[in-house]
Amino acid sequence: MYLTRGAPFKADVFVIELVGKPIVVKDFSPRAWWRRLIGRLEVHRECRAYAYLGSMPFIPRFFGRIDGNALAVEKIEGIALARAPDIAVNRKNYLAQIRSALNRLAELGFLHLDARNNKNLLLSPDGRVIFIDLAGSLWVPPGKIGHRLVRRISALYYEANVIKWETLLQPDGDPRAGLRKPPRYLNGLSDLRTAWKRLRDQKS
Repeated sequence: MYLTRGAPFKADVFVIELVGKPIVVKDFSPRAWWRRLIGRLEVHRECRAYAYLGSMPFIPRFFGRIDGNALAVEKIEGIALARAPDIAVNRKNYLAQIRSALNRLAELGFLHLDARNNKNLLLSPDGRVIFIDLAGSLWVPPGKIGHRLVRRISALYYEANVIKWETLLQPDGDPRAGLRKPPRYLNGLSDLRTAWKRLRDQKS
């Protein structure tokens, strides 16, 4: 079963059954040869990201690389967090989970560059917030040159992520929904500015 038939530049994402369990496969093999070359780099990078993080409650279980063009991860049953029906009751819990996960990633020098995407935070049936799609991630392990800088950048970027999710998870819905969209990235820059002020005030 296909979840997404990739555009010319993206992978196909589909679900298969293995030993009675649904598994998500991300596959670049149907793409043009030149896109498969880039796809191999993306698959390699994402596999390394899962291997670096290991087992964590807020990311899918990683099953492995199928071949140069494809990888397999746990299928997270549930819905997009932004569409959770119980936001009014559990908003604080979800935001606390987001902050806890992002703090842990920052400690590891791991920068999930797509955690602002509404599609990349899922809510499992047991109430866990799950981060998916690590393809665009960057990381510098503790003790390596650059880790302290990446950790600082991550702290600012992740605080901006929390600010966005604070907005998205308003009990009455996203207050920006239905309004004219600003130029691309403007909301992100605004959230970064607010995050910088918030972190500065916490230190003072």
